[in-house]
Amino acid sequence: MRWEGSMFREVQQVPARGSMVFQPLLLAGHRYVLLGNDFAPSRVFRLGAGGRLEPAQELPAPTPRAFVPLAVGHRHFLVATSFKGATQIYAHVTEDIGT
Repeated sequence: MRWEGSMFREVQQVPARGSMVFQPLLLAGHRYVLLGNDFAPSRVFRLGAGGRLEPAQELPAPTPRAFVPLAVGHRHFLVATSFKGATQIYAHVTEDIGT
């Protein structure tokens, strides 16, 4: 949503059935938004060049309640705390798919 003087205007919709967490974060210099769902896989969105959220990955984290970025040396991780299961840790990996 975007504020336009007297009201909010919709900018973009994201699938959010069962969403309990909608969290922006900066991880290894990249901007992401994480959507934690109870009824569907959680989703990672990357902030694209045009300012829109682009789907990047699904996470099988069960009922996440928070996401925390963690840097250890030159490695970056995402910690997903769960309401129903174990806390999960994901390694941040970027791949150059350009030619």
